[in-house]
Amino acid sequence: MLSYSTRGLPSSAKVSYWNDIISDVFAPLETKPANGRDFDAEVRCAKFGRLRMAHAVSRAATVKRSKAQAAKVEEHHFFLHVQMEGQLLVRQEGREALLQEGDLVLSDSTLPYSLDYDDACSTLVLIVNGEEMRRHLPMPEEMIGVKLSGKKGLSRTTALMLRSVWEQTEDGFLPELGSRIADSLLDVFATACTEVKGMVVADAAITGARRVQIKRYIEANLRNPDLSVRMVASAFSISPRYLHILFTSENETVSSYILRRRLEECGKQLTDVMWQRRTVTEIAFGWGFNNATHFARVFRNHYGTSPRDYRKTQIASGHDSAWLRNLASAG
Repeated sequence: MLSYSTRGLPSSAKVSYWNDIISDVFAPLETKPANGRDFDAEVRCAKFGRLRMAHAVSRAATVKRSKAQAAKVEEHHFFLHVQMEGQLLVRQEGREALLQEGDLVLSDSTLPYSLDYDDACSTLVLIVNGEEMRRHLPMPEEMIGVKLSGKKGLSRTTALMLRSVWEQTEDGFLPELGSRIADSLLDVFATACTEVKGMVVADAAITGARRVQIKRYIEANLRNPDLSVRMVASAFSISPRYLHILFTSENETVSSYILRRRLEECGKQLTDVMWQRRTVTEIAFGWGFNNATHFARVFRNHYGTSPRDYRKTQIASGHDSAWLRNLASAG
């Protein structure tokens, strides 16, 4: 854990030193103390998994991130502020959030903002890479500057989790454990946002459009044996959990959808005279299956018969029509 403090420095050097420190920890910022002669601040920083946390304690001051500073951002981050003591007023995107103990608010490093600290203010900040945040919260912009009360619901759970994680950072986390905690924490925060704004599933048009895009991606990759929920989620920079949320209205899971579509394509080729020289296994493996026994089992569950019997029955009952259909398409 890294620690920085203005204590012991000459009064004339404190603000300049503090601005340099918080610009390195967070993003380029400018601090204006309410009382320059009586200003002191300190910050401690720690990392767990793919996330960083910082605990800042400051005397009364105003912190601003200008348009010019925001425009020069090199790496996009979101800052989740959790108020520990005192009051903090956060302004961004025309919104104001006055935080008291336990309250949370999200800010964006690519946009200008200001923070007004009450005297003896203590704030815990979770620093999340933009891409990482979007894996859990697809539209974080909707939550910028929105106050989440620390007194109830999953917002309170999020705040308590952040406090608990911070208390344990001094003991250190194993890399694997830190990553798991990071995922769990962001998932809870994303769910809290859903609870507060209803943002994930409220906009049916956006949700439907995203679902169509995902289905197109699945169709284009059905033959890939590595196609999975995790692969699809990664392709759209969202979490597997949110991917499942998008499919809640489909009456089948993403995995079930992938399996059904593969079986349907296999069924078509098994009854197509143009594919009669291909074995059942070749057709199955051509559509992403990599285990013949598994394919036979899931095929029987879906069609009520074995792949070979299905092929014989379908060809015997519709050979002529299938032949004519293929002849017409060939022409």
